[in-house]
Amino acid sequence: MAVNTNFYGERTILMIPGPSELHPEVQKVLATPIVAHYGPDWTPVYEDALRLAAAIFKTKSEVFMMPTPGTVGLETGVVSLLEPGDKAVALVNGYFGQRLAEIAEMTGAEVLKVVADEGGFVPPEKLEEALKRNPGVKAVLAVQNETSTGVLNPIKEYSKIARERDALFLLDAISSYGGVELDFDGWGLDYCVGYANKCLGSIPGTIPVALSERAWEAFRRRKTKPRSFFTNLGVWRHYMDAWKGIGHPYPTTISPHAVLCFRAAAQAALDEGLEARYRRHVLVAAAFRKAVRAMGLETLPAEEVASPTVTAIALPSTVWKDAAKINQVMLRKHRIMIGAGIASLSGKIIRVGHMCVTASSRYILPTLSALRDSFNEVGLSLNDGTGVFSKEISGRA
Repeated sequence: MAVNTNFYGERTILMIPGPSELHPEVQKVLATPIVAHYGPDWTPVYEDALRLAAAIFKTKSEVFMMPTPGTVGLETGVVSLLEPGDKAVALVNGYFGQRLAEIAEMTGAEVLKVVADEGGFVPPEKLEEALKRNPGVKAVLAVQNETSTGVLNPIKEYSKIARERDALFLLDAISSYGGVELDFDGWGLDYCVGYANKCLGSIPGTIPVALSERAWEAFRRRKTKPRSFFTNLGVWRHYMDAWKGIGHPYPTTISPHAVLCFRAAAQAALDEGLEARYRRHVLVAAAFRKAVRAMGLETLPAEEVASPTVTAIALPSTVWKDAAKINQVMLRKHRIMIGAGIASLSGKIIRVGHMCVTASSRYILPTLSALRDSFNEVGLSLNDGTGVFSKEISGRA
């Protein structure tokens, strides 16, 4: 008889690559009254949120917040920093790297995609070769944590190579911000988009964006104006300067609660200590993957490049036809939501997120038990992985 792993009542637990479970400090904020998103009382609140966001980016460069999904923040950087005819290199090793390349192509830029083998990453020397063969590249685009494949990319190495060739470096840190090492200034990044509702455990509704002075200068040197209003850094620059005095340094309404929740989540991350937080995610992820392998399954990719926030579990070909059922059993029977494979890996993998509060035994142990039962439902008998996970965690803590 299967063990009931529904330890959280009727509520569905989110063990997906995002959105993530809320941090307790965020839940406290959600019970507070609405406030205005501008005015003298709001100004210090917003500025404090930017200060905390900058601390997580590890930057002294300008940071602002956009009331958008992460993709809009990425599009803002690409649309504003690339013009038709500009050369760009996109490092692609999954669905979200491909999306960045598509956004760049839509600006009319000449985009060279450097593509990794499936489940791997682009070796830094391939980026170096691409830049040598294509002089005059204006920007390199990359994703730090490719959640579609569970790969953590070597951003520090990529950015160094781009800087040596005088190319801007634009980074998608949406699924890594606050959970994986990031050093905007130290690595020489130029434009980076973080996120609230993944590793920080806040609510959707606002995203932090960091820009270097090099990026602002590149924008000022544009020959043409971006054919956009909301995704135009020039528009944001205008309101950051002209309306800062009234506490409204943005061109639109923003959600005050999204900013307040972000501030609470960011403060919690800094209180934990960024290095300690990064280490917790690495240890839990490694222990989880070892437990999954002990159950009799394979994990992707190789351990040395595996994401600290998302695990990709390879499905045996015998259960590819039942991939959707595994997710359904997890959700309907155990009230635990996990991710499916997307793009070329659809039906071939499942993905489990472990970020912020879910990077802990409290969430991982029920997930392991539920996975074992869900595979049993499709006729695949697995070993128990909970003991391996517990042993790994206690041995490394």
